[in-house]
Amino acid sequence: MHLDTVISSAAGQTGTVLRGVPAGRLAAPTPCADWDVRTLVNHLLQVGSALALAGRGGPVPGELWTTELVDDGFAARFATDAAAAFEGWATPPAAPISMGGHEMPPAAVAAMLAADLTIHGWDLARATNQDYEPDPAAVDLTARFMAEMAEQGRAMGIFAPPVPVTPDVGPFATVLAVSGRDPSWRP
Repeated sequence: MHLDTVISSAAGQTGTVLRGVPAGRLAAPTPCADWDVRTLVNHLLQVGSALALAGRGGPVPGELWTTELVDDGFAARFATDAAAAFEGWATPPAAPISMGGHEMPPAAVAAMLAADLTIHGWDLARATNQDYEPDPAAVDLTARFMAEMAEQGRAMGIFAPPVPVTPDVGPFATVLAVSGRDPSWRP
């Protein structure tokens, strides 16, 4: 699996959802506890910026995660960052990437941010009544990331407790449940 391909797929699908956010829907609830659509859109813009910066091997400053990025052109801004991320990750950085002052292997950064796009793309699609079916490679990368990081994420307050699901749900519904989301959530 090539990181640039998975990142491009996850960013492309999330970009489509961002373009479909209806006007006047920014205050609507999302599957993310305590986040409305505006907060979720802002987070996705932060992830897009982080992917673009990290793909060039540059540091991702900690203050990025507290910056308000939502404006009238948020979908176009995300598309620009997604294109830069795809280009940057075509040849992944060799050196560790500084994420808020913490050095991380490039593959771990890519997996974390692509998983963020994949899960939050679904969150935004559900909150705005859009279809969303992530690419199987993005689901696989997200599942592996969640298997490695879910418990640590829960300890940090990033993920809620897992949601019970039946064994017959698909791979992506399982990933959502592991992340603390109810795959059947509706606004």
